[in-house]
Amino acid sequence: MDIERRITLIKIWDAMFRGARKYVMNQGFTQIHNCPELVGVTGACENVDTLFKVDFFGKQAYLAQSDQLYLELITPHIPKVWAEIQSFRAEPEDNNRHLCQFSLFELEFQGGLEDLVTHISGVINSSCHEVIESCEAELFKLDRNPDQLRNIKFERLTYTEAVEILGRHWPDLKWGDDLKSHHELKLVEILGPHFITHYPKEIKFFNMRENEQDPRVVNSTDLILPFAGESAGAAEREFRYERIVSRLKSSDMYHRLLSLGGKPEDFDWYLDAHRGKDIPLHSGTGIGMARVAQFILGSQDIRNCVPFMVNCNNLL
Repeated sequence: MDIERRITLIKIWDAMFRGARKYVMNQGFTQIHNCPELVGVTGACENVDTLFKVDFFGKQAYLAQSDQLYLELITPHIPKVWAEIQSFRAEPEDNNRHLCQFSLFELEFQGGLEDLVTHISGVINSSCHEVIESCEAELFKLDRNPDQLRNIKFERLTYTEAVEILGRHWPDLKWGDDLKSHHELKLVEILGPHFITHYPKEIKFFNMRENEQDPRVVNSTDLILPFAGESAGAAEREFRYERIVSRLKSSDMYHRLLSLGGKPEDFDWYLDAHRGKDIPLHSGTGIGMARVAQFILGSQDIRNCVPFMVNCNNLL
Protein backbone atom coordinates (compact mmCIF):
# COMPACT_ATOMS: atom_id res chain seq x y z
CA MET A 1 0.00 0.00 0.00
CA ASP A 2 1.40 3.40 -0.94
CA ILE A 3 1.86 6.00 1.78
CA GLU A 4 -0.77 8.38 0.38
CA ARG A 5 -3.53 5.75 0.61
CA ARG A 6 -2.36 4.70 4.08
CA ILE A 7 -2.59 8.26 5.39
CA THR A 8 -6.03 8.66 3.80
CA LEU A 9 -7.22 5.48 5.53
CA ILE A 10 -5.75 6.60 8.86
CA LYS A 11 -7.77 9.83 8.70
CA ILE A 12 -10.98 8.00 7.78
CA TRP A 13 -10.50 5.45 10.55
CA ASP A 14 -9.86 8.20 13.07
CA ALA A 15 -13.14 9.86 12.12
CA MET A 16 -15.01 6.53 12.04
CA PHE A 17 -13.96 5.68 15.60
CA ARG A 18 -14.53 9.22 16.78
CA GLY A 19 -18.12 8.97 15.57
CA ALA A 20 -18.65 5.59 17.24
CA ARG A 21 -17.27 6.90 20.53
CA LYS A 22 -19.43 10.02 20.34
CA TYR A 23 -22.53 7.83 20.10
CA VAL A 24 -21.76 5.68 23.13
CA MET A 25 -20.66 8.66 25.19
CA ASN A 26 -23.87 10.54 24.37
CA GLN A 27 -25.88 7.44 25.32
CA GLY A 28 -24.26 7.20 28.75
CA PHE A 29 -22.04 4.16 28.17
CA THR A 30 -18.96 3.67 30.36
CA GLN A 31 -15.77 2.49 28.68
CA ILE A 32 -14.11 -0.55 30.24
CA HIS A 33 -10.34 -0.48 29.89
CA ASN A 34 -7.64 -3.12 30.17
CA CYS A 35 -9.79 -6.19 29.45
CA PRO A 36 -7.70 -9.35 29.10
CA GLU A 37 -6.15 -10.00 25.71
CA LEU A 38 -4.21 -13.04 26.90
CA VAL A 39 -7.04 -15.32 27.90
CA GLY A 40 -8.35 -18.81 28.46
CA VAL A 41 -10.82 -20.33 26.04
CA THR A 42 -13.56 -18.01 27.29
CA GLY A 43 -11.94 -15.29 25.22
CA ALA A 44 -13.29 -17.00 22.10
CA CYS A 45 -16.45 -15.93 20.36
CA GLU A 46 -16.13 -17.94 17.16
CA ASN A 47 -15.00 -21.44 16.25
CA VAL A 48 -12.40 -22.49 18.81
CA ASP A 49 -10.25 -23.68 15.91
CA THR A 50 -9.51 -20.03 15.07
CA LEU A 51 -7.85 -19.28 18.42
CA PHE A 52 -4.17 -18.32 18.37
CA LYS A 53 -2.31 -20.35 21.00
CA VAL A 54 0.19 -18.69 23.32
CA ASP A 55 2.51 -20.22 25.92
CA PHE A 56 1.67 -18.38 29.15
CA PHE A 57 4.43 -19.42 31.59
CA GLY A 58 3.93 -23.07 30.78
CA LYS A 59 0.14 -22.85 30.56
CA GLN A 60 -1.99 -22.88 27.43
CA ALA A 61 -3.40 -19.43 26.71
CA TYR A 62 -4.89 -17.70 23.68
CA LEU A 63 -5.10 -14.29 22.03
CA ALA A 64 -8.55 -12.86 22.75
CA GLN A 65 -11.28 -12.73 20.14
CA SER A 66 -13.81 -10.83 22.25
CA ASP A 67 -14.29 -9.04 25.57
CA GLN A 68 -17.91 -10.18 25.64
CA LEU A 69 -17.92 -12.46 28.67
CA TYR A 70 -15.88 -10.02 30.73
CA LEU A 71 -18.14 -7.09 29.85
CA GLU A 72 -21.20 -9.18 30.72
CA LEU A 73 -20.03 -9.44 34.33
CA ILE A 74 -20.03 -5.65 34.63
CA THR A 75 -23.55 -4.98 33.33
CA PRO A 76 -25.40 -5.82 36.58
CA HIS A 77 -23.37 -3.05 38.22
CA ILE A 78 -22.90 -0.56 35.35
CA PRO A 79 -25.94 -0.77 33.03
CA LYS A 80 -24.16 0.34 29.83
CA VAL A 81 -20.54 -0.51 29.03
CA TRP A 82 -18.34 -0.64 25.96
CA ALA A 83 -14.79 -1.54 24.98
CA GLU A 84 -12.44 -1.63 22.02
CA ILE A 85 -10.34 -4.69 21.36
CA GLN A 86 -7.97 -6.06 18.76
CA SER A 87 -9.61 -9.37 17.89
CA PHE A 88 -7.31 -12.17 16.76
CA ARG A 89 -8.51 -14.96 14.46
CA ALA A 90 -6.34 -17.70 13.00
CA GLU A 91 -7.91 -17.33 9.57
CA PRO A 92 -5.96 -19.63 7.21
CA GLU A 93 -7.01 -17.99 3.93
CA ASP A 94 -5.80 -14.82 2.24
CA ASN A 95 -9.03 -13.44 0.79
CA ASN A 96 -11.13 -10.31 0.47
CA ARG A 97 -13.12 -10.88 3.69
CA HIS A 98 -10.85 -12.17 6.44
CA LEU A 99 -8.08 -10.70 8.56
CA CYS A 100 -6.09 -12.26 11.39
CA GLN A 101 -6.29 -9.05 13.43
CA PHE A 102 -9.05 -6.46 13.36
CA SER A 103 -10.69 -3.83 15.56
CA LEU A 104 -13.84 -4.85 17.42
CA PHE A 105 -16.15 -2.26 19.00
CA GLU A 106 -18.17 -4.00 21.71
CA LEU A 107 -21.24 -2.96 23.70
CA GLU A 108 -22.98 -4.70 26.61
CA PHE A 109 -25.97 -3.22 28.40
CA GLN A 110 -29.16 -3.92 30.31
CA GLY A 111 -31.87 -4.26 27.67
CA GLY A 112 -33.10 -6.45 24.86
CA LEU A 113 -33.14 -7.03 21.13
CA GLU A 114 -34.88 -3.78 20.24
CA ASP A 115 -32.21 -1.83 22.11
CA LEU A 116 -29.51 -3.74 20.24
CA VAL A 117 -30.91 -2.69 16.88
CA THR A 118 -31.12 0.92 18.07
CA HIS A 119 -27.56 1.05 19.42
CA ILE A 120 -25.90 -0.71 16.49
CA SER A 121 -27.72 1.57 14.04
CA GLY A 122 -26.65 4.55 16.13
CA VAL A 123 -22.97 3.55 16.13
CA ILE A 124 -22.90 2.99 12.37
CA ASN A 125 -24.75 6.21 11.52
CA SER A 126 -22.62 8.25 13.91
CA SER A 127 -19.44 6.77 12.41
CA CYS A 128 -20.60 7.59 8.89
CA HIS A 129 -21.66 11.10 9.90
CA GLU A 130 -18.26 11.86 11.42
CA VAL A 131 -16.45 10.55 8.34
CA ILE A 132 -18.62 12.73 6.07
CA GLU A 133 -18.04 15.79 8.24
CA SER A 134 -14.29 15.33 8.64
CA CYS A 135 -13.12 13.41 5.60
CA GLU A 136 -15.19 14.42 2.60
CA ALA A 137 -12.06 15.07 0.53
CA GLU A 138 -10.57 11.73 1.55
CA LEU A 139 -13.74 9.90 0.50
CA PHE A 140 -13.69 11.52 -2.94
CA LYS A 141 -10.01 10.65 -3.22
CA LEU A 142 -11.02 7.00 -2.84
CA ASP A 143 -13.93 7.39 -5.29
CA ARG A 144 -16.63 7.23 -2.62
CA ASN A 145 -19.52 9.69 -2.78
CA PRO A 146 -20.37 10.93 0.75
CA ASP A 147 -24.06 11.17 -0.20
CA GLN A 148 -24.18 7.37 -0.20
CA LEU A 149 -23.49 7.41 3.55
CA ARG A 150 -26.15 9.91 4.60
CA ASN A 151 -29.33 8.90 6.44
CA ILE A 152 -28.78 5.16 6.14
CA LYS A 153 -31.94 3.14 6.75
CA PHE A 154 -31.65 -0.28 8.34
CA GLU A 155 -34.51 -2.65 7.63
CA ARG A 156 -35.16 -5.99 9.35
CA LEU A 157 -36.07 -9.53 8.43
CA THR A 158 -35.91 -12.82 10.27
CA TYR A 159 -33.50 -15.62 9.49
CA THR A 160 -36.50 -17.66 8.32
CA GLU A 161 -37.50 -14.93 5.87
CA ALA A 162 -33.90 -14.66 4.68
CA VAL A 163 -33.74 -18.40 3.93
CA GLU A 164 -36.99 -18.16 1.97
CA ILE A 165 -35.57 -15.33 -0.17
CA LEU A 166 -32.23 -17.04 -0.68
CA GLY A 167 -33.91 -20.32 -1.57
CA ARG A 168 -34.90 -18.79 -4.89
CA HIS A 169 -31.19 -18.56 -5.74
CA TRP A 170 -29.83 -21.57 -3.80
CA PRO A 171 -32.54 -24.28 -3.74
CA ASP A 172 -30.37 -26.54 -1.56
CA LEU A 173 -30.22 -23.99 1.27
CA LYS A 174 -32.41 -25.20 4.13
CA TRP A 175 -33.57 -23.87 7.47
CA GLY A 176 -30.84 -24.41 10.05
CA ASP A 177 -27.93 -23.82 7.66
CA ASP A 178 -25.51 -21.06 8.56
CA LEU A 179 -25.60 -18.16 6.12
CA LYS A 180 -22.34 -17.70 4.23
CA SER A 181 -20.83 -14.50 2.88
CA HIS A 182 -22.29 -14.99 -0.60
CA HIS A 183 -25.75 -15.36 0.95
CA GLU A 184 -25.33 -12.14 2.92
CA LEU A 185 -24.07 -10.20 -0.06
CA LYS A 186 -26.99 -11.42 -2.17
CA LEU A 187 -29.41 -10.19 0.50
CA VAL A 188 -27.88 -6.72 0.66
CA GLU A 189 -27.81 -6.60 -3.14
CA ILE A 190 -31.56 -7.24 -3.11
CA LEU A 191 -32.59 -5.42 0.07
CA GLY A 192 -29.83 -3.02 1.17
CA PRO A 193 -28.54 -2.76 4.77
CA HIS A 194 -30.47 -5.16 6.98
CA PHE A 195 -30.66 -6.69 10.42
CA ILE A 196 -31.27 -10.44 10.26
CA THR A 197 -32.88 -11.62 13.50
CA HIS A 198 -33.74 -14.89 15.28
CA TYR A 199 -31.15 -17.34 14.06
CA PRO A 200 -31.39 -21.07 14.87
CA LYS A 201 -30.05 -21.86 18.31
CA GLU A 202 -27.68 -24.60 17.12
CA ILE A 203 -25.56 -22.30 14.95
CA LYS A 204 -25.08 -19.54 17.52
CA PHE A 205 -22.99 -18.98 20.66
CA PHE A 206 -24.08 -20.95 23.72
CA ASN A 207 -25.26 -18.01 25.83
CA MET A 208 -27.59 -16.36 23.32
CA ARG A 209 -31.05 -16.26 24.87
CA GLU A 210 -33.73 -18.61 23.56
CA ASN A 211 -36.87 -17.03 22.19
CA GLU A 212 -39.74 -17.73 24.56
CA GLN A 213 -42.29 -18.26 21.78
CA ASP A 214 -40.03 -20.37 19.53
CA PRO A 215 -37.22 -22.13 21.41
CA ARG A 216 -35.67 -23.25 18.11
CA VAL A 217 -34.28 -19.75 17.69
CA VAL A 218 -32.39 -17.23 19.79
CA ASN A 219 -33.01 -13.51 20.23
CA SER A 220 -30.06 -12.56 18.09
CA THR A 221 -29.30 -10.30 15.16
CA ASP A 222 -26.54 -9.85 12.62
CA LEU A 223 -26.15 -6.60 10.71
CA ILE A 224 -25.32 -7.07 7.04
CA LEU A 225 -23.98 -4.14 5.03
CA PRO A 226 -23.34 -3.60 1.31
CA PHE A 227 -19.83 -4.62 0.22
CA ALA A 228 -19.00 -6.04 3.67
CA GLY A 229 -21.76 -8.52 4.49
CA GLU A 230 -21.97 -9.41 8.19
CA SER A 231 -20.51 -6.48 10.12
CA ALA A 232 -21.97 -6.96 13.60
CA GLY A 233 -23.13 -9.94 15.61
CA ALA A 234 -25.45 -9.37 18.56
CA ALA A 235 -27.86 -11.07 20.92
CA GLU A 236 -29.69 -11.01 24.19
CA ARG A 237 -27.63 -12.97 26.73
CA GLU A 238 -28.98 -15.87 28.74
CA PHE A 239 -28.81 -14.81 32.39
CA ARG A 240 -30.35 -17.83 34.18
CA TYR A 241 -27.69 -20.13 35.60
CA GLU A 242 -29.34 -23.49 34.91
CA ARG A 243 -30.06 -22.60 31.29
CA ILE A 244 -26.52 -21.33 30.71
CA VAL A 245 -25.05 -24.57 32.03
CA SER A 246 -27.41 -26.66 29.93
CA ARG A 247 -26.72 -24.69 26.75
CA LEU A 248 -22.96 -24.75 27.30
CA LYS A 249 -22.74 -28.48 27.98
CA SER A 250 -24.87 -29.34 24.95
CA SER A 251 -23.10 -26.99 22.51
CA ASP A 252 -20.88 -28.21 19.68
CA MET A 253 -18.33 -25.58 20.73
CA TYR A 254 -18.01 -27.13 24.19
CA HIS A 255 -17.44 -30.66 22.87
CA ARG A 256 -14.97 -29.41 20.30
CA LEU A 257 -13.13 -27.59 23.06
CA LEU A 258 -12.86 -30.74 25.16
CA SER A 259 -11.60 -32.70 22.16
CA LEU A 260 -8.81 -30.12 21.78
CA GLY A 261 -7.69 -30.60 25.38
CA GLY A 262 -9.89 -28.06 27.17
CA LYS A 263 -11.35 -28.73 30.59
CA PRO A 264 -14.91 -28.40 31.92
CA GLU A 265 -13.69 -26.03 34.61
CA ASP A 266 -12.43 -23.54 32.00
CA PHE A 267 -15.86 -21.86 32.17
CA ASP A 268 -16.25 -22.04 35.96
CA TRP A 269 -15.49 -18.36 36.56
CA TYR A 270 -18.22 -17.32 34.12
CA LEU A 271 -20.77 -19.83 35.41
CA ASP A 272 -20.04 -18.97 39.03
CA ALA A 273 -20.78 -15.31 38.27
CA HIS A 274 -24.36 -16.38 37.47
CA ARG A 275 -24.91 -18.98 40.17
CA GLY A 276 -27.48 -17.75 42.69
CA LYS A 277 -27.37 -14.20 41.30
CA ASP A 278 -30.29 -11.97 40.36
CA ILE A 279 -29.03 -10.77 36.98
CA PRO A 280 -31.17 -8.55 34.74
CA LEU A 281 -31.76 -9.11 31.04
CA HIS A 282 -28.74 -7.83 29.17
CA SER A 283 -27.57 -7.81 25.57
CA GLY A 284 -24.47 -7.09 23.58
CA THR A 285 -22.78 -6.77 20.25
CA GLY A 286 -19.41 -6.85 18.58
CA ILE A 287 -19.08 -4.51 15.61
CA GLY A 288 -16.26 -5.33 13.20
CA MET A 289 -14.88 -1.92 12.36
CA ALA A 290 -12.88 -3.13 9.37
CA ARG A 291 -16.16 -4.31 7.84
CA VAL A 292 -17.73 -0.94 8.66
CA ALA A 293 -14.77 0.74 6.93
CA GLN A 294 -15.31 -1.54 3.94
CA PHE A 295 -18.91 -0.33 3.73
CA ILE A 296 -17.90 3.32 4.19
CA LEU A 297 -15.31 3.02 1.42
CA GLY A 298 -17.53 0.97 -0.89
CA SER A 299 -14.83 -1.64 -1.40
CA GLN A 300 -15.16 -5.29 -2.34
CA ASP A 301 -11.86 -6.12 -0.61
CA ILE A 302 -11.29 -5.68 3.12
CA ARG A 303 -7.53 -5.76 2.53
CA ASN A 304 -7.75 -2.33 0.91
CA CYS A 305 -9.68 -0.83 3.84
CA VAL A 306 -7.33 -1.11 6.84
CA PRO A 307 -4.33 1.14 7.54
CA PHE A 308 -2.20 -1.88 8.45
CA MET A 309 -3.16 -5.37 7.34
CA VAL A 310 -2.43 -8.59 9.20
CA ASN A 311 -3.51 -11.79 7.51
CA CYS A 312 -2.05 -15.26 7.01
CA ASN A 313 0.36 -14.01 4.33
CA ASN A 314 1.28 -10.64 5.82
CA LEU A 315 3.15 -10.41 9.10
CA LEU A 316 4.68 -6.96 9.64
